[in-house]
Amino acid sequence: MLREVQAAFAAAMIHDDPDVRVHVRGGRVSAEERIAIYRHNVLSNLRGALKDIFPVTRNIVGDAFFTHAADQFIAVTPSRSGDLNRFGAGWPGFLADYPHAMELPYLPDVARMEWAWHESFHAHDAKPLDATRLAGVPPDAYGGLRFKLQPAARLLSSAYPLLRIWQVNQPGYTGSLEIDWQVAGDQLLVYRDDINVLLRAMPPGGFRFLSALSCGAPLAPAAEAATSADSQFDLQGFLIESVQSGIIVDFEGDGACSS
Repeated sequence: MLREVQAAFAAAMIHDDPDVRVHVRGGRVSAEERIAIYRHNVLSNLRGALKDIFPVTRNIVGDAFFTHAADQFIAVTPSRSGDLNRFGAGWPGFLADYPHAMELPYLPDVARMEWAWHESFHAHDAKPLDATRLAGVPPDAYGGLRFKLQPAARLLSSAYPLLRIWQVNQPGYTGSLEIDWQVAGDQLLVYRDDINVLLRAMPPGGFRFLSALSCGAPLAPAAEAATSADSQFDLQGFLIESVQSGIIVDFEGDGACSS
């Protein structure tokens, strides 16, 4: 019985349910008013979480649009965690189907970029890769090594110029607001450098290479995927730079021992 009452009360924080009032003690403040206070606090916190996580989306559409959309999202996607940092994963998908956002087809990808930034910021730290470990790997085993990206790394591809959209919607930006919608879309790497989250436009080969690694592909097929996207892809140079910048943080495979 208690579990059912608790579940009903939690649901009433999003959707008003008069039947729940019988389980709430009244007084100088009625049961209805008490529930309304709780509901106001819950909705305010969830709206606030979305506003904090998706400031670019909010800046593009304005406060009124964002708040209305947020309320619709909350109604169909209640929080399942006590950690508000986990709330909002479904926001990009919601915007893709939200009728009032159809005239802004790039908006879901903007939200995907912001969620990737948010996840990257909260991801676990990882120790840099000790490159000298590679010296202990037999050369003929290199192709079978599986390199691992830092936990904060996120990759996303879009038909729209996301990096430019991000730039012109940053606080304090005073440059040109023009966006060239005719240019090719972006392939982005979102990762963390110490405590700073960085957004980096990737060349086709580099993007395909890191995407393959993130899916668990060994070095050889990942390199093949990269060269199929860019015949001039410099595997050695890109691999070294990725280790030095902390994007690649570990490897395992034949002849290799994970630290």
